[in-house]
Amino acid sequence: MDEIQSPLSTTLDEFSLLDVLVTLAENLKLLIIGPLLVGLCALGIGFAWPKTYESVAVLQAEQFPASLMTTATVLDPVIASLGLAKGQTVEEARTELRRQIKAVVGRTDKLLTLTVSAGSAVQAQAIANALLLQAYKESRPRANARVRLETQLAEAQMRLKNAQTAAATLARRLESSAAITSGNDPGRGYAELLNTAAEAQKQVSALEAQLEGLISPAQLIQAPTLPQLASKPKKALLAIGATLVTGLLLVLFVFMRQIALKTAANARAAEKLARIRRSMGLKSSSQNARPSQEAAAPK
Repeated sequence: MDEIQSPLSTTLDEFSLLDVLVTLAENLKLLIIGPLLVGLCALGIGFAWPKTYESVAVLQAEQFPASLMTTATVLDPVIASLGLAKGQTVEEARTELRRQIKAVVGRTDKLLTLTVSAGSAVQAQAIANALLLQAYKESRPRANARVRLETQLAEAQMRLKNAQTAAATLARRLESSAAITSGNDPGRGYAELLNTAAEAQKQVSALEAQLEGLISPAQLIQAPTLPQLASKPKKALLAIGATLVTGLLLVLFVFMRQIALKTAANARAAEKLARIRRSMGLKSSSQNARPSQEAAAPK
């Protein structure tokens, strides 16, 4: 007789497409009702889960480091002004607030996008506004640097005023003498005064920008929004994901159980066949082949 195959390998060989359809048909209710119930439970959990709202602000800040928004110098005054500690230490409140803040600078447009999440829409917007106000203050130059910049600004403004006054005086002189020709000396002097005034104006603008800080309210493109809908939890996505995962797990469970049942049935059949052979004094082909191989072996 042929050697008995492994019960598991025999089961896998005999598990045809018809067996798959039969298994699915026999467990159709479980495969439909089970995922739907889990999906409904996940949807209920989504409704009961605390909501999270996000307020978004956009600034034009090419040189502003986004990491400044999460430093202690910015966060601590915000925590104190809005009373966000609520029985926590400053360190704990700061860590919690850092998790609510996301500041990203775009690679192409160089726009700073500030996203603040909170349990309510009003609170999210209030935290975002407080962060921006504190960041405006922290981006401004300190005392010594501010004094130096103010001195340079006063000097640049004086040069600009002198150049504009001289240019206006020379222009009136040229008009009165009717000598407006580009090749004469008064014309060249007037052009140089205009260039000097333009350079002084550029320097004044640059110094004023430095005094305002790396970011200022003038760079605000989008003020912190007041969200109308919660960003988390995503109830529909949660219910659909739970339904799909449950359905997949149930399909795997049904097929593994069917394979286990067939494997057990084949094992019992093989055991009964072996008992019949032993009671009749028969030997398997493997046992009969062993003495013949030993006889054929050279001595």
